[in-house]
Amino acid sequence: MRCKCYYTEGGKGLCYGTKERDPCDCGGDESRCDYYPAKRDRYKDPEQYLQQITDIDLRIRSLEGEFDDAEEECDEEYRLELQRRILQDLEEAKALKLRIRSEIQRVRDHKLCALLMERYVRGKSWEQVAEAIGNRSVKHVREGMREQAIRLFRKENSELFN
Repeated sequence: MRCKCYYTEGGKGLCYGTKERDPCDCGGDESRCDYYPAKRDRYKDPEQYLQQITDIDLRIRSLEGEFDDAEEECDEEYRLELQRRILQDLEEAKALKLRIRSEIQRVRDHKLCALLMERYVRGKSWEQVAEAIGNRSVKHVREGMREQAIRLFRKENSELFN
């Protein structure tokens, strides 16, 4: 989940959730929060963690549309600041997707890795996932293989789910 307290200034991350706006290394990802354990512990469930990127492409398209709309803004200073912030949000959304994609790639079983990629990164339905990995039983993919894939994902990314 994107952290609402994270901002970058001069290329350095800052936490606006702390009184002094302390340096922060979370990269805008609440699951890696430097200061608030409640945020960091939000993703006890690996499937919930993966779910955060399911619709990220919708967010990216929305931000790109907002960026285009900002071109029509009359106030030059406001327009430039708005575009800068939109570009920052775009960069963070894309970085989150790439990071989680890399975490999925740690799953060594090719079929289970493909299952996770198709479902969470590509946002496909369970029927489409079953077809993509060459399995005719949607129920088996959704119930049996999904659980196995999530277990392996958790094992290969144990640092995320202490």
